[in-house]
Amino acid sequence: MRIRITLLLILATVLAFPAAAQDFGRPVAQVALQPLPEAETPDIEAVLRANWKAYYNTGGQFGFFRDQVRAGRIDLNEDGQAELFILIDSPAWNSAKGQPLLVARWTSKGWATVGWSFGDSDGVFVTAQRIDGWATIETPSQWLRWNGVGYQALDKPRR
Repeated sequence: MRIRITLLLILATVLAFPAAAQDFGRPVAQVALQPLPEAETPDIEAVLRANWKAYYNTGGQFGFFRDQVRAGRIDLNEDGQAELFILIDSPAWNSAKGQPLLVARWTSKGWATVGWSFGDSDGVFVTAQRIDGWATIETPSQWLRWNGVGYQALDKPRR
């Protein structure tokens, strides 16, 4: 009887305090990923052509157009210059982890990619955690953590 009570107490303790999930800070801001404006956006067009040359503005199974792109900007390192987020919002690009998400920072030569992940239009957040001044990013399936030169994607544990 005493062993049963002890086991029940241990079980109750384990259930009361589940194993801590990997946590990289609480969300502090949502990245507003919006459809591209009707007006031309040469800087975003350049990023799309550079990273998806074979697919952007083409037909075919994986081809996509402006109306299937969402973009947002938010300052990730508090330098006063917003970084760019681009999400491919096309059914052909859906995966179990989400849709392709690119993060880029502005340089003297234009946008330079600093991270890749998967996300959705409503599930990309900047968290309170900072590494070398750069905020950690949370998507529904991954964490993006600054590694000194760019963002490294880490898969979240499956629930």
